[in-house]
Amino acid sequence: MRRQGISPVWWFRSLHRRITGRSTTLDARLIHREKDLAVAWLPGRSPTLVLVFISIQRAALHPDTLEFRAIASDHGRHHVLFINDRERSWYSMPDKRERVEAVVRRFIEAQGIETVWSMGNSMGGYSAILFSDRLPISRVVAFVPQILMTPAVIDHWSSHLTKIQGNIERDLTPIMAKSRCEFRLVTNDSYPDDLIHFGHLRAQLSYARHIRIVIVPGQGHHVAAWLKKQGQLAPLVAALWTDDREGLENCSKALERPLDLSLA
Repeated sequence: MRRQGISPVWWFRSLHRRITGRSTTLDARLIHREKDLAVAWLPGRSPTLVLVFISIQRAALHPDTLEFRAIASDHGRHHVLFINDRERSWYSMPDKRERVEAVVRRFIEAQGIETVWSMGNSMGGYSAILFSDRLPISRVVAFVPQILMTPAVIDHWSSHLTKIQGNIERDLTPIMAKSRCEFRLVTNDSYPDDLIHFGHLRAQLSYARHIRIVIVPGQGHHVAAWLKKQGQLAPLVAALWTDDREGLENCSKALERPLDLSLA
Protein backbone atom coordinates (compact mmCIF):
# COMPACT_ATOMS: atom_id res chain seq x y z
CA MET A 1 0.00 0.00 0.00
CA ARG A 2 1.35 3.43 -0.96
CA ARG A 3 2.04 6.24 1.47
CA GLN A 4 -1.06 8.29 2.18
CA GLY A 5 -1.10 11.57 0.26
CA ILE A 6 -1.92 15.02 1.63
CA SER A 7 -4.58 17.12 -0.08
CA PRO A 8 -3.44 20.51 -1.47
CA VAL A 9 -6.51 22.04 0.19
CA TRP A 10 -4.40 22.45 3.35
CA TRP A 11 -2.05 24.87 1.58
CA PHE A 12 -4.84 26.80 -0.15
CA ARG A 13 -6.59 27.40 3.15
CA SER A 14 -3.36 28.32 4.91
CA LEU A 15 -2.64 30.89 2.18
CA HIS A 16 -6.18 32.24 2.50
CA ARG A 17 -5.74 32.71 6.25
CA ARG A 18 -2.49 34.60 5.71
CA ILE A 19 -3.96 36.87 3.04
CA THR A 20 -7.27 37.64 4.76
CA GLY A 21 -6.21 37.28 8.38
CA ARG A 22 -9.40 35.32 8.95
CA SER A 23 -9.69 31.98 10.67
CA THR A 24 -12.18 30.16 12.84
CA THR A 25 -11.83 27.62 15.63
CA LEU A 26 -13.30 25.07 13.20
CA ASP A 27 -10.48 25.62 10.71
CA ALA A 28 -8.09 22.65 10.82
CA ARG A 29 -4.40 23.35 10.17
CA LEU A 30 -1.60 21.01 9.14
CA ILE A 31 1.09 21.69 11.76
CA HIS A 32 3.59 18.88 11.17
CA ARG A 33 4.51 16.97 8.04
CA GLU A 34 7.14 14.36 7.29
CA LYS A 35 7.23 11.70 4.60
CA ASP A 36 5.87 9.13 7.04
CA LEU A 37 3.98 11.29 9.54
CA ALA A 38 1.45 14.12 9.54
CA VAL A 39 -0.25 15.99 12.38
CA ALA A 40 -3.21 18.34 12.01
CA TRP A 41 -4.67 20.67 14.63
CA LEU A 42 -8.27 21.68 15.14
CA PRO A 43 -8.22 24.53 17.70
CA GLY A 44 -10.47 24.50 20.74
CA ARG A 45 -11.41 26.73 23.66
CA SER A 46 -10.80 24.51 26.68
CA PRO A 47 -7.56 23.12 28.19
CA THR A 48 -8.58 19.63 27.03
CA LEU A 49 -6.78 17.94 24.13
CA VAL A 50 -8.14 14.94 22.24
CA LEU A 51 -5.62 12.93 20.23
CA VAL A 52 -7.26 11.21 17.28
CA PHE A 53 -5.05 8.54 15.78
CA ILE A 54 -6.11 8.05 12.17
CA SER A 55 -6.99 4.58 10.89
CA ILE A 56 -5.93 3.17 7.53
CA GLN A 57 -7.33 5.41 4.83
CA ARG A 58 -6.69 5.24 1.11
CA ALA A 59 -7.90 8.79 0.42
CA ALA A 60 -5.56 11.74 0.83
CA LEU A 61 -5.53 13.52 4.19
CA HIS A 62 -8.12 16.31 3.82
CA PRO A 63 -9.20 18.94 6.39
CA ASP A 64 -12.90 18.27 5.84
CA THR A 65 -12.80 14.48 6.24
CA LEU A 66 -10.73 14.06 9.39
CA GLU A 67 -11.80 11.01 11.35
CA PHE A 68 -14.02 11.65 14.43
CA ARG A 69 -13.66 15.40 13.78
CA ALA A 70 -16.99 16.61 15.17
CA ILE A 71 -17.08 14.09 18.02
CA ALA A 72 -13.56 14.87 19.24
CA SER A 73 -13.97 18.63 18.93
CA ASP A 74 -17.38 18.78 20.64
CA HIS A 75 -18.41 21.91 18.71
CA GLY A 76 -15.03 23.61 19.11
CA ARG A 77 -14.75 22.93 22.82
CA HIS A 78 -11.67 20.67 22.73
CA HIS A 79 -8.38 21.04 20.97
CA VAL A 80 -7.85 18.08 18.65
CA LEU A 81 -4.64 16.72 17.17
CA PHE A 82 -5.13 14.27 14.30
CA ILE A 83 -2.07 12.03 14.12
CA ASN A 84 -1.48 10.10 10.95
CA ASP A 85 1.00 7.28 10.31
CA ARG A 86 1.23 7.89 6.56
CA GLU A 87 3.06 4.62 5.98
CA ARG A 88 0.44 2.59 7.92
CA SER A 89 3.22 0.91 9.88
CA TRP A 90 1.43 0.82 13.25
CA TYR A 91 4.09 3.32 14.39
CA SER A 92 6.82 0.72 14.01
CA MET A 93 9.21 2.71 11.81
CA PRO A 94 12.46 4.03 13.36
CA ASP A 95 11.95 6.82 15.92
CA LYS A 96 8.34 7.39 14.84
CA ARG A 97 6.88 6.95 18.32
CA GLU A 98 9.48 9.34 19.71
CA ARG A 99 8.70 11.90 17.01
CA VAL A 100 4.97 11.75 17.73
CA GLU A 101 5.64 12.11 21.44
CA ALA A 102 7.83 15.18 20.84
CA VAL A 103 5.21 16.92 18.67
CA VAL A 104 2.42 16.28 21.17
CA ARG A 105 4.46 17.33 24.22
CA ARG A 106 5.44 20.61 22.52
CA PHE A 107 1.79 21.25 21.77
CA ILE A 108 0.69 20.49 25.34
CA GLU A 109 3.23 22.95 26.71
CA ALA A 110 2.47 25.68 24.16
CA GLN A 111 -1.30 25.52 24.63
CA GLY A 112 -1.42 25.01 28.39
CA ILE A 113 -3.23 21.69 28.07
CA GLU A 114 -4.44 20.16 31.36
CA THR A 115 -6.31 17.04 30.21
CA VAL A 116 -5.42 14.65 27.39
CA TRP A 117 -7.68 11.95 25.94
CA SER A 118 -7.08 9.73 22.93
CA MET A 119 -9.26 7.82 20.52
CA GLY A 120 -9.11 5.89 17.28
CA ASN A 121 -10.51 3.11 15.13
CA SER A 122 -8.68 -0.13 14.20
CA MET A 123 -5.04 0.91 13.66
CA GLY A 124 -6.04 4.21 15.23
CA GLY A 125 -7.44 2.38 18.24
CA TYR A 126 -4.23 0.38 18.58
CA SER A 127 -2.28 3.65 18.47
CA ALA A 128 -4.52 5.40 21.00
CA ILE A 129 -3.68 2.61 23.45
CA LEU A 130 0.00 2.41 22.43
CA PHE A 131 0.67 6.07 23.22
CA SER A 132 -1.05 5.92 26.60
CA ASP A 133 2.33 4.60 27.78
CA ARG A 134 4.21 7.61 26.42
CA LEU A 135 1.92 10.60 26.88
CA PRO A 136 -0.15 11.97 29.82
CA ILE A 137 -3.36 10.41 28.49
CA SER A 138 -6.04 9.85 31.13
CA ARG A 139 -8.72 8.18 28.99
CA VAL A 140 -8.81 6.15 25.76
CA VAL A 141 -11.81 5.33 23.58
CA ALA A 142 -10.79 2.69 21.03
CA PHE A 143 -12.97 1.01 18.40
CA VAL A 144 -11.92 -2.52 17.39
CA PRO A 145 -8.25 -1.95 18.25
CA GLN A 146 -5.57 -4.48 17.45
CA ILE A 147 -4.30 -5.77 20.80
CA LEU A 148 -1.98 -8.38 19.29
CA MET A 149 0.29 -7.92 16.26
CA THR A 150 1.41 -11.55 16.10
CA PRO A 151 1.66 -13.82 13.02
CA ALA A 152 -1.77 -15.32 13.72
CA VAL A 153 -3.25 -11.88 13.16
CA ILE A 154 -1.05 -10.12 10.61
CA ASP A 155 0.31 -12.85 8.33
CA HIS A 156 -2.67 -12.47 5.98
CA TRP A 157 -2.24 -8.67 5.74
CA SER A 158 -0.27 -8.87 2.52
CA SER A 159 -0.65 -5.17 1.67
CA HIS A 160 0.70 -4.00 5.05
CA LEU A 161 3.46 -6.43 5.95
CA THR A 162 6.18 -4.56 4.08
CA LYS A 163 5.59 -1.47 6.24
CA ILE A 164 5.50 -3.20 9.63
CA GLN A 165 8.96 -3.11 11.18
CA GLY A 166 10.56 -5.46 13.70
CA ASN A 167 10.26 -3.07 16.63
CA ILE A 168 6.46 -3.02 16.51
CA GLU A 169 4.69 -3.40 19.85
CA ARG A 170 3.37 -6.96 19.50
CA ASP A 171 1.12 -7.09 22.56
CA LEU A 172 -0.61 -4.11 24.16
CA THR A 173 -1.81 -5.88 27.30
CA PRO A 174 1.38 -5.16 29.30
CA ILE A 175 0.93 -1.45 28.53
CA MET A 176 -2.70 -1.59 29.58
CA ALA A 177 -1.94 -3.57 32.72
CA LYS A 178 0.45 -1.02 34.19
CA SER A 179 -1.35 2.09 32.96
CA ARG A 180 -3.31 4.49 35.16
CA CYS A 181 -5.36 5.37 32.09
CA GLU A 182 -9.04 4.45 31.77
CA PHE A 183 -9.66 2.31 28.68
CA ARG A 184 -13.06 2.15 26.97
CA LEU A 185 -13.09 -0.33 24.09
CA VAL A 186 -15.81 -1.03 21.52
CA THR A 187 -15.65 -4.33 19.65
CA ASN A 188 -17.86 -6.93 17.97
CA ASP A 189 -18.66 -10.63 18.23
CA SER A 190 -18.21 -11.63 14.57
CA TYR A 191 -14.91 -10.60 12.96
CA PRO A 192 -12.26 -13.34 13.46
CA ASP A 193 -9.28 -11.04 14.10
CA ASP A 194 -11.25 -8.99 16.62
CA LEU A 195 -12.26 -12.16 18.43
CA ILE A 196 -8.56 -13.02 18.79
CA HIS A 197 -7.83 -9.59 20.27
CA PHE A 198 -10.83 -9.71 22.57
CA GLY A 199 -10.04 -13.25 23.75
CA HIS A 200 -6.42 -12.36 24.54
CA LEU A 201 -7.45 -9.22 26.39
CA ARG A 202 -9.95 -11.11 28.51
CA ALA A 203 -7.45 -13.89 29.24
CA GLN A 204 -4.72 -11.49 30.33
CA LEU A 205 -6.65 -8.67 32.00
CA SER A 206 -10.00 -10.02 33.13
CA TYR A 207 -9.33 -8.51 36.56
CA ALA A 208 -8.56 -4.98 35.29
CA ARG A 209 -11.25 -2.59 36.50
CA HIS A 210 -9.87 0.30 34.45
CA ILE A 211 -10.80 -1.50 31.22
CA ARG A 212 -14.43 -1.57 30.11
CA ILE A 213 -15.73 -3.11 26.92
CA VAL A 214 -18.85 -2.53 24.82
CA ILE A 215 -19.73 -5.30 22.37
CA VAL A 216 -21.79 -4.55 19.26
CA PRO A 217 -23.53 -7.87 18.46
CA GLY A 218 -23.87 -9.08 14.90
CA GLN A 219 -21.44 -6.55 13.43
CA GLY A 220 -17.96 -6.94 11.97
CA HIS A 221 -14.84 -4.79 12.07
CA HIS A 222 -16.53 -1.57 10.88
CA VAL A 223 -18.61 -1.00 14.00
CA ALA A 224 -17.83 2.73 14.17
CA ALA A 225 -19.16 3.32 10.65
CA TRP A 226 -22.25 1.22 11.41
CA LEU A 227 -22.96 3.10 14.64
CA LYS A 228 -22.60 6.39 12.78
CA LYS A 229 -25.22 5.30 10.24
CA GLN A 230 -27.53 4.45 13.13
CA GLY A 231 -27.02 7.92 14.60
CA GLN A 232 -25.48 6.47 17.77
CA LEU A 233 -21.74 6.99 17.34
CA ALA A 234 -21.58 10.47 18.88
CA PRO A 235 -23.87 9.62 21.84
CA LEU A 236 -21.89 6.44 22.50
CA VAL A 237 -18.53 8.23 22.54
CA ALA A 238 -19.93 10.97 24.77
CA ALA A 239 -21.15 8.32 27.23
CA LEU A 240 -17.79 6.55 27.16
CA TRP A 241 -15.87 9.76 27.89
CA THR A 242 -17.92 10.39 31.03
CA ASP A 243 -18.84 6.84 32.13
CA ASP A 244 -22.48 7.73 31.65
CA ARG A 245 -24.23 4.39 32.14
CA GLU A 246 -27.64 5.83 31.33
CA GLY A 247 -26.23 7.25 28.10
CA LEU A 248 -24.86 3.83 27.12
CA GLU A 249 -28.22 2.21 27.84
CA ASN A 250 -30.03 4.85 25.78
CA CYS A 251 -27.70 4.14 22.84
CA SER A 252 -28.39 0.44 23.26
CA LYS A 253 -32.16 0.95 23.28
CA ALA A 254 -31.98 3.01 20.09
CA LEU A 255 -30.51 0.08 18.13
CA GLU A 256 -32.46 -2.82 16.64
CA ARG A 257 -30.17 -5.21 18.47
CA PRO A 258 -29.06 -4.00 21.91
CA LEU A 259 -25.44 -3.53 22.82
CA ASP A 260 -23.81 -6.06 25.12
CA LEU A 261 -22.96 -3.89 28.14
CA SER A 262 -22.11 -6.73 30.52
CA LEU A 263 -18.41 -5.73 30.52
CA ALA A 264 -19.02 -1.99 30.36
